[in-house]
Amino acid sequence: MYEQAMTEMNNPLSPVKMVRESYSRYLQKKFTEVQVQFRDEEPAWIPYDTLLAMKENEVEFQRKVKESYQ
Repeated sequence: MYEQAMTEMNNPLSPVKMVRESYSRYLQKKFTEVQVQFRDEEPAWIPYDTLLAMKENEVEFQRKVKESYQ
């Protein structure tokens, strides 16, 4: 997953600025975080899984909008 996030970061259209591996003592597991910035707001660190879910949700929304015009 880390490699996938790094590849996305290299895309000039991606909101991903940096990638890091973190460990949660609470969840007792390692996970990938990405620093994102969509517009002029301060960059924020979020789990990579959250970014993927946001993008999937956006694609689904666009599909529904497209279907409503047909």
